[in-house]
Amino acid sequence: MAANISASLVKDLREKTGAGMMECKKALTESNGDLEGAVKILRESGAAKAAKREARTAAEGLVDIAISTDSKGGAIAELNSETDFVARNEEFQKVSKALAATALKGKTTSAGALGPLTLEGHDKACSEVVVDLLAKIGEKITLSRADFLEGDLVVGYIHPPGKIGVLISVKLDGAKGNDELVETLRGIAMHIAATGPRFLDGSQVDKVTLDAEADIYANIARKEGKPENIIPRIVDGKIKSFYKDNCLVDQLYVKGDKETVGAVLEKAAKAAGGKASITRFVRYKVGETAVAAAGEE
Repeated sequence: MAANISASLVKDLREKTGAGMMECKKALTESNGDLEGAVKILRESGAAKAAKREARTAAEGLVDIAISTDSKGGAIAELNSETDFVARNEEFQKVSKALAATALKGKTTSAGALGPLTLEGHDKACSEVVVDLLAKIGEKITLSRADFLEGDLVVGYIHPPGKIGVLISVKLDGAKGNDELVETLRGIAMHIAATGPRFLDGSQVDKVTLDAEADIYANIARKEGKPENIIPRIVDGKIKSFYKDNCLVDQLYVKGDKETVGAVLEKAAKAAGGKASITRFVRYKVGETAVAAAGEE
């Protein structure tokens, strides 16, 4: 005999899971009125829905960052959805912020490592909360990326409304991490958000990339009819321009456009009593990994 499913029981299950009324009633009927059994059914249903949505592209969402109280550590995480409408959902935004906070606490450097950790402010693993959110909202939702940086000083920037996030780790040599230096670094983080540099400096540019660029410049020069003996000089000039365009410290600072980022940081560090160097930066733009994956298919 089927259990009598009361309205109050349906209400309790809805509050516990956030699922729709009809889904709750169906789950309670299937579990013969057992609340915890119904929760399990809904969660398994959510996982099944997640599997069905794997073929869809989740290229919207949010990037969030979290900085430690001593400013020596920072984390960044990206939570994706299929539509921007879902990214504006209050619960989605709360989970996104909690993911960054969890990555900070766990010093997590990948989405795979973040998934099993208990989500900050929750009693479930990050991966479970994402599945629950999918079941509630009804779109494909994925935790796509996470990273952690540490240094003498870590500064972050989120470009409103959370579509681009940047973290910078800095090594201080005598310089004090005062408000002026932090403000300069925040400006550099904004610069990174705007320009998307591929490398920190020339030492990070690999030989394969340089050789490919040199070949392109040489071939263009030949097609333009340039004499073979001057092509190496043309290539050398183009490579120097490549560094200026793609290496953070060599780029012209967007706020001034007269000094390089490296020169701006050097000046700010000197004013703070010493030297400072960026050891690493991370820039996430929402949907990059989803678009790249779609392009590979």
